[in-house]
Amino acid sequence: MTLPPAALARLVHPLRSAAALPRSARDQHTLPIEDRPWQVHVQALARCITALRVASDIPDRSFHGMRERIDTLLSERSRAANILLSLEPFDPYDSTRADELLDLLDRLPEQVAAVVETGDAVPADSLRALDDASSWWAARDTRCPSGGALRTAFDMPHDPVDPRGVFRPEQVLQHYAHRAEPLLRRLIPHLFALGVPHVTDVLAGISIVGRVLDCEDPVFAYLAVDMLTRSHLAADPSLADQVYQQLRASEPALQHTEEGIRRALHTAETARDDMETRATAVASAYKRTAEGPFRRFAWALHCLRDSRCSRPPTLGPLRERLIADGGTLAQLVGIIILPAMRNSETHESLAWDGFAEQFLTPDGPVPYDDVLTALIVGFSFTQGAHAGLAALRVLHAPRPSTELPSSEDDGRMPTADRVRGFFGTNRLLLVEARLNTPHARFRVQRLGMTDINPCFQALLLARRLLPRTESFAVSSVDSDDPQVTVDAVALDAAMPAWEYAVSHLDQMPLGAFLPANYSARRQQESAATATRAVAWIAADDAVGVIDGSPPTWDSDIRRLLGVRLQVITTAIENTRRIIPEGTTRLSSVHQSVQQLQQWIDTARPADPWSADGYPALQRLRTQWRAWGPVPRLPSIMETPAPDEISEAQPRLRVVDPGDYQSF
Repeated sequence: MTLPPAALARLVHPLRSAAALPRSARDQHTLPIEDRPWQVHVQALARCITALRVASDIPDRSFHGMRERIDTLLSERSRAANILLSLEPFDPYDSTRADELLDLLDRLPEQVAAVVETGDAVPADSLRALDDASSWWAARDTRCPSGGALRTAFDMPHDPVDPRGVFRPEQVLQHYAHRAEPLLRRLIPHLFALGVPHVTDVLAGISIVGRVLDCEDPVFAYLAVDMLTRSHLAADPSLADQVYQQLRASEPALQHTEEGIRRALHTAETARDDMETRATAVASAYKRTAEGPFRRFAWALHCLRDSRCSRPPTLGPLRERLIADGGTLAQLVGIIILPAMRNSETHESLAWDGFAEQFLTPDGPVPYDDVLTALIVGFSFTQGAHAGLAALRVLHAPRPSTELPSSEDDGRMPTADRVRGFFGTNRLLLVEARLNTPHARFRVQRLGMTDINPCFQALLLARRLLPRTESFAVSSVDSDDPQVTVDAVALDAAMPAWEYAVSHLDQMPLGAFLPANYSARRQQESAATATRAVAWIAADDAVGVIDGSPPTWDSDIRRLLGVRLQVITTAIENTRRIIPEGTTRLSSVHQSVQQLQQWIDTARPADPWSADGYPALQRLRTQWRAWGPVPRLPSIMETPAPDEISEAQPRLRVVDPGDYQSF
């Protein structure tokens, strides 16, 4: 039966009006991906191409038969393009081969329209080209070792993860401490590959890349990053800000839920010989993922699309609305939200059948593999959504500035992430941190003599972000008791000298942390002994300013000497404020340092030997010999390695305005 021309025209209209598919949009494809998730998606691409081949063959010439094939073809064509472009950030992606396949998919609707009108077949060479493209993508080598995506991405000898296997950005910062250029060379191409080149906060950038890769399926994580950032940028600015603020307000709950998910995942991974324990942990992680981050982030995407911000509903109504919206998110919801599991978890009616390896619910059995797949896809998606939220933070941040870190900063990463990051940038490998308490506790891999200054600086920076914390304690993995404990009052007292030093010098002299040093010593020493020790440290620092100076003093060197001596006087002044009594030694050192500073400023000596006869320096040398030496801290008596004994002298700081933001 031959259809009339009007019916044929109605059939081919969707084919001839099909929009051209998007093309590869980026030059960078750098993110490593393991073979397993890569194969999941290229095999899905192969199934789409097989479905396209079937749909392009139209044996049933009835109107309804042809319309059904055309609908299938257009749907699978769109799906194939989406799958292909979801691979774009990853290293195996080839933009030339991708665009060649997209060209084939763009020609296919017109070819099928000709089949509908003439009864001929789609050209055989086009079908062969589709098969060849499918085979090429399936055979593509990922070049990433199993379990090695994170260390490959950041070019590290080990994965930057904690003992549970969770990605830790501060370990990347620790590896690249004081080596910003190689870190940025590694990081920036990954951010371009993910489509977030606007991210200039280093911690945010590291977190984004790490979040995407720290999951079972980085492709679903990338989809979340892309969907959240694109939807945010396309929405009305007022609406976008409302949705962003709603997500920001939910972060404490999201962080708490994520910790529960991580614990459940760890239980599932370690219960290899106990299937029921593993299944129970998977069910718990699934429930938390679906009810917590997935519900919130999926609803945020709906609000951006619907042009109206509202609080997220429960999973049932959310599932209905998102499926009605259609698109990629609807497909994900169909995988992630399992109504039977959701209802049984809510009503505590879930049971486990160990013989059939399935969950039993009032609505029927649910195979374990279905729940595991929903968890993998859901958790991967929410990891990417967290990364997308980090990218949105940068859009809401004020212009880059040289202001020091503050708890009032907007547009920066969560406080806990920033505090942990401070340890990394100070070359301290943080193993554990407890921050949600008045008495913060940190555990690092190693805490030696040369780590004392970096430790004080990390604590001082942490204090700036934790105004409610009363004390800070640091221990190492081989010590049960804290080796450094400093109260918040002492860190506040250390702030003025540190702020002055950090704005003028390229590294911190020990004397900059004099109040913190005194507080830490008081854990083991009497007030008199601790006061004498910090007085000696101040005198040692002042004598070192002169003895460590170059043989010839020009105006720049004299300015450097003046800055360093000013750090010492400021530190002494604030140390005396936290010592109740008996500060005679500190007052004497303070007076001598001030006199030395004034003499250098007015007399303008040309070399260090000119200072040897100056009375203030002679007094400092006498005090140095009489009161010391003392250890930097009595709790850390480790003998430094020979190459650690000699430390470079601080120099005047040079600020590069083009630097990426600190945090």
